[in-house]
Formats: sequence, C-alpha cells, structure tokens
Amino acid sequence: MSKVSMMGTMTCQDGKGDEMEAVLKEMVGAARQEPGVEIYSYHRGEGDAFSFFALMTDQEAMQNHGQSDAMKAAMGGIGPLMAGPPQMTSATPIAAIGFEV
Repeated sequence: MSKVSMMGTMTCQDGKGDEMEAVLKEMVGAARQEPGVEIYSYHRGEGDAFSFFALMTDQEAMQNHGQSDAMKAAMGGIGPLMAGPPQMTSATPIAAIGFEV
C-alpha cells in the first residue's frame, strides 16, 4: 500500500492567529492517538497564514483521520477562527528525506 500525504494552507481571521495556533496544537495532540499517522504538522507563516502537512501509512488511515472524539473536539475549534475554507490537496509521496516512501 502507498503512503498518502496531505498538504494545505489556511488563513484565519485578522487577530486570531494566536487562538488558531492553540487550536492547531490541540489537533496535533489529538492526531498522536490516531493509527496510521506518521507526520502531522502545522506551520505558521506571515501574519495569519498557516500551512499543513500530514503523512499517513495508507489511504485507510487518511479516511479514518478525524474520527476520534479528541480530534472531533479539536477540529470544532478551528471553524470559527478561519477567514475562509482551507486549500487542501492529497498526494502520494514518491521521494523524501526523513521518511520512507
């Protein structure tokens, strides 16, 4: 089975960057408990822009992502902070340093 990666960007409402950062840290904590999660990371750019990268062991792990009670609770806090919908894309890794593809 092939690993699956997810990458994306999102912007939060003006002045909500610190709140967004706190919610994203909760989401990373919740993702630690999900089977098949190899990498799950958020990155803060300029202003209120954030980037996301995740690596899952397979498509099943990606499909099951976000189903735990802890993740659902954490994800519930992100919506009210967003300035618009996130831009996400899924892919199959083909070459990498830091993890096996």
